[in-house]
Order: sequence, then structure tokens, then C-alpha cells
Amino acid sequence: MQKVQINQYSSFIELAEENTCNTVYPSSVAGGFQPGDIFTDSLEEPKVALFWHQSGFAYLSGNPDEAFLNEIYDLMLNKAGNNPRRFVLELKDESVAAFFREKETLSEEPRYRFRLREDYESVWESAMKESTMKESGVQESTIPDGFVLKEIDAEILPRISGKIVPASFWSSPEEFLKNGKGYCLLKEDEVAAVAFSAAVSHKQIDIGIETSEKYRRQGLAAVVAKEMVRYATGIGKEPVWDCNKANEGSRKTAEKTGFQIVAEHSYFCKQ
Repeated sequence: MQKVQINQYSSFIELAEENTCNTVYPSSVAGGFQPGDIFTDSLEEPKVALFWHQSGFAYLSGNPDEAFLNEIYDLMLNKAGNNPRRFVLELKDESVAAFFREKETLSEEPRYRFRLREDYESVWESAMKESTMKESGVQESTIPDGFVLKEIDAEILPRISGKIVPASFWSSPEEFLKNGKGYCLLKEDEVAAVAFSAAVSHKQIDIGIETSEKYRRQGLAAVVAKEMVRYATGIGKEPVWDCNKANEGSRKTAEKTGFQIVAEHSYFCKQ
């Protein structure tokens, strides 16, 4: 396994776009949108590439041999003791998954991949008709009474807390504000829900969402997620959504936002 220098990242875009689990995260690294590491079998004629995104998500493209897989395993366990971030490996290839499935030190979780439906706007219209919020007088923007929809800026960004937040995916606030985008719902200046670009590439934007615990189960995540869909489609990029199979809240929000499940794969991480 050889580590690729940043000035060579662009030559790995093709391998990034061939990934069978997810293309936005590896393409984000290869395209220079967000920081990350790339490892390969050969710098001269690469046939295998491991993309390790700033967030800790990692993706493997190509057909690695056992030696390459063992070196990935060492990275996951941080045997060198110098890994500054987590390592979560998403896999679709069953033969490769079987290698990591045998490792007792790793845990495996199933994960859904979604795609935006062509008729997503019809999904929104149907949800509006059925919404109890509309019956209560919600405006056509679907913003509930008492909440204000705002784009995430330098003043709002430090006030966002939770697990799925920009700080978990971007190396700095400045980087997010330059290359990312996000929207939030505020209630009396408190950040209630956010949707933002967790990963960006030339072609796609992965949507991350987080709702403050006290504001959950009110449909707020779908409101801000729709703003991200509008933004992504408006600039000609495909909105992307993934979530753990056990994350029922994210799945339901994805479906309300017009996404549908198209595939399932696994991710592995250190226990």
C-alpha cells in the first residue's frame, strides 16, 4: 500500500467514481473539495484505491489482494498509533466484506443507500396535503409557526451541536463556509434542526441532518432537508443520502424528502 501525494489526487477521480457503495465521499477527496487520504497499490498504474475522508468514512475501489486488505485492517486498528480520526469502511463487495467479517475486533452494521425519486416534488405535495401543520396554518414554505429558516453562516455555525454536524465532516468552519452549504430552523435563536452538505464533489452533495433532541418528531428535519435538495438540484448536482439501517428517523426523513432506498451494504469499524 502506498500513500498518494495531494498533487496526484486528481488522477484517482475515475477510481473514486467507480466505487460501488458511495461516490461522493471518495470523489470529494480526489477532487480536492474536502481533505482526506488516498492509498493505492501502485502510483504508476493504480488498480486499487482506498479513499479515507476527513469525516472518517473510507471507501475501497478496485480488486485488492489480501496484503492490501491487511494493511487496511492495520489502519482501522490504528496499529501505527498515529491515526488522528476514526476509520469506518463501507463495503459492497461480499468477498472483501467476508475478510473483515472474520475479524473479531471489528463490528459490522448494515447501511442503506438512497436515491432521489424523479417525482420527489409530488412526494412533497402529498406530504403537504396530509400535514397536520398545514391544517394549523403553516405557510406554503412548510416552515412551522415559531420557527425561522436561515442559511447557515459564520454566526450560526458555532451554535450547532450534535453528532451529525458540519464540524464532524469539515476540517474548519472556514472550509465549510467556502465549499459547503447548509440550512437550519431557529426557534428564539436556538438551532432546532440542520441540514447541510456533509460531502461535496463535482457531481453530488451528500446531505447530513441533525435535530436537537427537544425538537424531534416534529418533521423539522424534512423541512431543512428539502432546502438542501433545492440547493443541490438548483446548481445541477445530485443530492445523496445514506443512513444506518437502524436509524429509522433518518430513513423516514429521507422518504419524506423524496428519496427511496436503492441498495444496502455494510460498514465495518473498530469495536
